Amino acid sequence: MAENEPGRGTRVLTSRTAIGGVAGLLGIGLIALIVMAATGFNGTTQQRLKVINCNPSETCLPRQVTHFHADFALFIDGKQFNFDQPQFVSNDDDLIAADVHIHPERYTVVHVHYTNTTWARFFQTMGFDFKDESMPGITAAQTCLAMPDGTKLCNNDKDTFKFFVNGVQVKGIAGTDIADLDRVLISYGPETPAAVQQSQVTKVSDQACIPDERCKDRIPPNEPPEQCSLSNSAACAVTGS
Repeated sequence: MAENEPGRGTRVLTSRTAIGGVAGLLGIGLIALIVMAATGFNGTTQQRLKVINCNPSETCLPRQVTHFHADFALFIDGKQFNFDQPQFVSNDDDLIAADVHIHPERYTVVHVHYTNTTWARFFQTMGFDFKDESMPGITAAQTCLAMPDGTKLCNNDKDTFKFFVNGVQVKGIAGTDIADLDRVLISYGPETPAAVQQSQVTKVSDQACIPDERCKDRIPPNEPPEQCSLSNSAACAVTGS
């Protein structure tokens, strides 16, 4: 029995060595994954993943550089809100927010430059505070839109929010990601969903395809060059963090 002790000791040592080797390989693999994530898995800075503009109350997700567009409209008591105001509009050399913004001449088209960009984030960049049922823990009774001037619009017995995406009513949009070529309506007031669909959904623009360069033939002949179009991404490229 005594002669077997060294053998047992050798087997234990071999097992520990194997475990250590596996752990080392796992550690190397983890480092490789982190490096790949930082470079977007292909070594290019254009595809790198970042976490930006993340509040403590939000879920921080990796956001990849992109460039696409969507149409939107906000109606309050039957009247369309005007976003053609200096505090809401970005220019190529003066971006209100690098990740998401609007440009002249299309004030109802949102430009998105990072993936995982929500509608709540878009409105936040312009001074709004937007919460609805598409966000974790928010109920219909808690659905509210705080305006930049301090006015707060919330669901109540008289006035309610109605949301439509591509003509289909949904419970909320604040916590959902902006999608390419979506047409989104936010309506607040006493109107029924049927009335909103008939009188307001049809007024949501369909011009996101212009900066997306899928319908360039629709650009008016005397209009200035499109800011931040798909082929002009360099003019509004996101290079910082």
